[in-house]
Amino acid sequence: AAMAEVSNLLQSFDLEADDCVSHPVEVSQPGRGVLARTLLSGLGKALAATAVLGFVGGSLELMGVGGRGAHHREAAFESHLRDFTELTSIMTKCRDSKEGDSCYFSVHWAMTEGIFGHPEWYQGLTPASSFGEFQYSLYKSGAKNCTSFKPCNIEAIKTKKAAAVAAAAKPTPPPPPPGPRAQTFYMYRAQSEASYPLENINTADLAGSFWYLHNEVVVATPRKYKIDRVKRFKVTVKNTWEFWNAHKRQFSAFVAYDAGGCTTPVCKDIYHQYGFVVGCQVQPLSVAKYMGREQTNWQCRAGEDTCKAPIWYSLPGACPAKGIPNGAINPNSVDLDVDQYKSPECTKRMPGGLCKAGVTEPTGAPDCTYTYEDAGEIFLDELVGIQDYNQFWNTSYTQCMKDKAAHVLPADHLCLHNKEYDPITDTGVGTSFWAGKLDADKCTDRLDKARRLFKKNFPQFPEHLEEPACEFDMYYDGEFTWSINHTGSTKSDWWEQRM
Repeated sequence: AAMAEVSNLLQSFDLEADDCVSHPVEVSQPGRGVLARTLLSGLGKALAATAVLGFVGGSLELMGVGGRGAHHREAAFESHLRDFTELTSIMTKCRDSKEGDSCYFSVHWAMTEGIFGHPEWYQGLTPASSFGEFQYSLYKSGAKNCTSFKPCNIEAIKTKKAAAVAAAAKPTPPPPPPGPRAQTFYMYRAQSEASYPLENINTADLAGSFWYLHNEVVVATPRKYKIDRVKRFKVTVKNTWEFWNAHKRQFSAFVAYDAGGCTTPVCKDIYHQYGFVVGCQVQPLSVAKYMGREQTNWQCRAGEDTCKAPIWYSLPGACPAKGIPNGAINPNSVDLDVDQYKSPECTKRMPGGLCKAGVTEPTGAPDCTYTYEDAGEIFLDELVGIQDYNQFWNTSYTQCMKDKAAHVLPADHLCLHNKEYDPITDTGVGTSFWAGKLDADKCTDRLDKARRLFKKNFPQFPEHLEEPACEFDMYYDGEFTWSINHTGSTKSDWWEQRM
């Protein structure tokens, strides 16, 4: 029973039976650090338990006290029990290291130098691991400056580490054969209650969607374009052999779509040369630190955060050259007819990349490069914790002033206009959900909350699908005048009728 009690106490320090490492702790009286190091090791568990049993039986020589009588043993035991209680108080408190702390320098050095020079010192970590994961590793190993810095999000760190270990244990699959391949993953789109088919439109991975929300949507009050949700789609992409033969890449370049039309000048050239290929591009982390779970691009050095930069996608639909003219666009409308300016001839001869109804997987033909299905949507109010958005941004200030005038609130109460996010202060007024746009841990926490909300509301879908890397390189000088290489492709009549 005593052994179990001591084990329980030590487990509250987040130590296990095989943690036979010194873990010094600063204590208030000289000489007690030795006991700290003893108690906080696997061997220390046995010694402490034996001490308890010896006191109960009245016959154990406790660390040299032994034959001096029961009152001496009692005094010694009570002294060590006080030590143990003090250690419990010290070690069970969590404390995230901040710049200026003694532990901060050690964590920063481990992340920027140690992991590259001595990776064997940081088992289970990579250069892409978070600050909290490095802090936990140093705390667990007994690093001198970090013994009193037990991270507060320790359970999340353990879960992430266990997932990484499990992933590393999986056998490496053989490389896929060369050529375009069908890849299924999630795309996301931040939008209003308006509902559009996934054609002639831009989407993103989850990190890219939040990158957009944080930079362009929640900075406005009310939110830009009445955006109030994030929609998710399960998409399968297989681009054409004609594109692969020229670039040896799975994805083409990203092109911008607005109001149903492509606004990038080379759109027509791309689709005329390669068919309706799906494009992508990564977004800079210097603007917002949202990162994917897997490597999202090749334009980086191994281990850099930029290897997980957020992605935007472009999905070509019918007659991509013809969208709503700028003068006719009402961005706040929820029932825009984005096809009204597309002629029947253009729609027929330039049908886009969305495969025909009934086709479950793209063939890689020029007019069948992607399929999709709706995979749910989450609302920003629920995610952020806003009960009534109109009251939050619009009427709350007026109500506050009325309450002050009616003496419901004290005269010195400060009424403020609520804002989801203020880029100057890097936080909100009335909510702190979006605080820390360049804080990687906070950005990751927001993404995880979104994933959990999707899983809660749509349990039939996996929480996460591995996303492919955006590995497009560049367009080469004169390539749109090259002869088209159809090697590997299936015959398509589209090439003869294209515009």
